[in-house]
Amino acid sequence: MILEAAIIAGALGWTGTVWAASDDAPAPESTEDDPLSPYRTPFRVLTERTIGVASQPVEFDWRRTRAQVAVTGHQLFELNNYDSLRVGLLGRFPVERYLLEAGVGYVFVGDTPSSGRLALTPYRQPGRPARLELDFMFGLPLAEGVVTTAPRWFPAVELVLMAYVGVRYAVYPGVLQGLTVREGTAAVLSPRMSDPELANLEERRLPGMQIDRARYGPMVAIGNDVYFTQGLFLSPRFTLAVPLLAAATESELRWWGDATVAVGMAF
Repeated sequence: MILEAAIIAGALGWTGTVWAASDDAPAPESTEDDPLSPYRTPFRVLTERTIGVASQPVEFDWRRTRAQVAVTGHQLFELNNYDSLRVGLLGRFPVERYLLEAGVGYVFVGDTPSSGRLALTPYRQPGRPARLELDFMFGLPLAEGVVTTAPRWFPAVELVLMAYVGVRYAVYPGVLQGLTVREGTAAVLSPRMSDPELANLEERRLPGMQIDRARYGPMVAIGNDVYFTQGLFLSPRFTLAVPLLAAATESELRWWGDATVAVGMAF
């Protein structure tokens, strides 16, 4: 009886040990029965890998650049019959999640068949002669992400939809001729040109042109910044003049547009 009791107790103890082991951790499956087991990753490892991952994909982080330099080409639409083209340089400076821009360009203004015919009549149309222009813009990214392009062999790029607001200032060489220092300082700050300034520009205007008095005005723009991995970027945009200062500038051009393409490098 003692021997039988010992045998039964030993069997029960061994069975309890097996049950406890099965409750704590299941026996590992054989790699021979599960061919995918070498490729499985524990959930704990996956959660650790996702910590610190950016919420948006970035092909080129333009916010980490110090400065961006570009050459620009513009086609102006000034609601008249003259042909205005502009070329210039653009500097862009990322500040946190925003973009500050400063640009300078020279505007070439030429006649067209329509403006030539109008010049044969006693009528004039508002316009602006050849000039320098200074731009100061503030850019706000609206949406961005990595996009693929066509053809498929072309590399992926970072696409940023940008909105801009700023000021464009026109500089006419020789417009301050004959003015005193005080008069010249007041003229530079004034939103519109005075009669003596218009008289200085009389020889520079094209036939049939009535010079617009506006010296500067607010601008808004929308465009796409396309960044390549190496830092090269392409930035087409459309800029629109907003006549908020039309009463102060006595401008007759009011709403007019500027189609721009900038090509440059981010450093």
